[in-house]
Amino acid sequence: MFDQIFELIKKYQSIVIFGHINPDGDCYGSQVGLKEVILANFPEKEVYISGTGIPRFYNVICKTDDVSDEVIERSLGILVDGNDFGRMEDSRVTKCAAWAKIDHHIDTGSFTQGPQVVDVGANSTCDIITGFVIDYNLKITKLAATALYLGILTDTARFQFVTDYPQTFGRVKFLCENGADPAEINDVLNRTDVIALAAKGYVLSHYKKSKHGVIYIAFNKKTLQKLSISANHASGLVNLLSNIDGYPVWCTFAEYTNGKVRMEIRSNGPIIQPVAVSVGGGGHAHASGATLPELKQDIIDDIIHKLDETILEWRGK
Repeated sequence: MFDQIFELIKKYQSIVIFGHINPDGDCYGSQVGLKEVILANFPEKEVYISGTGIPRFYNVICKTDDVSDEVIERSLGILVDGNDFGRMEDSRVTKCAAWAKIDHHIDTGSFTQGPQVVDVGANSTCDIITGFVIDYNLKITKLAATALYLGILTDTARFQFVTDYPQTFGRVKFLCENGADPAEINDVLNRTDVIALAAKGYVLSHYKKSKHGVIYIAFNKKTLQKLSISANHASGLVNLLSNIDGYPVWCTFAEYTNGKVRMEIRSNGPIIQPVAVSVGGGGHAHASGATLPELKQDIIDDIIHKLDETILEWRGK
């Protein structure tokens, strides 16, 4: 699967790895993990990570890089954990000398600029990259193993949503044998403070329910300011509403300071990705999202209605 991408990696002296807008553990882990794997096997190369990553993991994993325009223009750009240029956090991705893509989201066919590995059956992009390391018998560092473990752990919601347990746990075993420390990662993930605790309390006391099984919450700018959290933080609370009896779909809407809205949808059965696509988003069958133009009740109502219809169809009614 990786032959063409591997040839490009060998060809280019300079490589920049790009992640998607609002990077999560899989995005950041893929970027760091792939960078470290390339450097471990080709130490003479220059490899950079573009984007913000996840700052709270900087001390455990590493910071991202400050990449100049000149570097980008002479580099191979590798897109990870996102469909195409429009999903990348750094819009300068279009200026690279060549491109490749590694992803596990449903393929929209919108990336045509170079070779790609897309495995929609994979739990995470970090899972795919770990398979690449194993299949090609590549060297791997402790830092790479730690970053790739983070991505697998978070994108499976701590191994709740796994498509192939033997394969995934085999790859996790490989990462742990090469230095990944689950306790260290869990320690960072489990840390909280009074602000985060108050935000969780707000979710659990202000959620709404639809007629047919959607449980959801919307945060406007005023509420987020009062809670002292960002829209990204609020969106990350989506799984507080997960797996409640009778509600197979759960979602959050969080308003950015510029008025746009981050929507996250999750499901433990109904395929909700088409609903996200219908409003300009995308993702997986059971985990999708979108950026909405504004936080208006009629927009939310329309999305909840579509999700209700999805649930009814799933139930065969």
